[in-house]
Amino acid sequence: MDASLYNYSQLALYSTNHGDFLTDNLSHPEVNITRTISRLTSPLAVTIAVLLVFLFSPMILIGNSLVLVAMYRFKRLRTPSNYLVMSLATSDLGIGMFMPVGMYLELGGAQNFTSVRVCLFSYGVAISLCSVSVLVMVAIAVDRFTSLARPLRYNNLITHSAVERYILVFWGYSSLVGFTPLVYAIYQGIDYR
Repeated sequence: MDASLYNYSQLALYSTNHGDFLTDNLSHPEVNITRTISRLTSPLAVTIAVLLVFLFSPMILIGNSLVLVAMYRFKRLRTPSNYLVMSLATSDLGIGMFMPVGMYLELGGAQNFTSVRVCLFSYGVAISLCSVSVLVMVAIAVDRFTSLARPLRYNNLITHSAVERYILVFWGYSSLVGFTPLVYAIYQGIDYR
């Protein structure tokens, strides 16, 4: 094997974690960079990860479901600012539902992924939902800043239609970012097993 088969970020990550790394050792059969970096090997680490996921996932699901039910039930809460909160609760609800599935796929290793497309789809879902959460939190910060900096123009600047367009752009952009590798793999016909 040649050092050109591995990208430089893998080599840099491996060398920062394991001291000086010489590229001429890549031909050695015991060097497996992906196994060394990505797997949780300690039983204690696996146990803690499982407990945290099964502790946080129900809390995330219940909390965000309550926010969405309150927004649905009480029409007075349907303000442009709270539309952003609804979008954040929706993306966080998706993250809470995906956490146990993602943990199962990550801890199970390569045998849980039937193909590259399944792997790319699962990571695409996680990346998309996390991207939406970050973008909506930024939008909430901008919304709050606008309400403090321009209180007289706030109702003209932040309208229902403007916030709905922003939310559509956030979800579209995040989906584009998250699922681009999957679309590329399908387009190129990549499907390793």
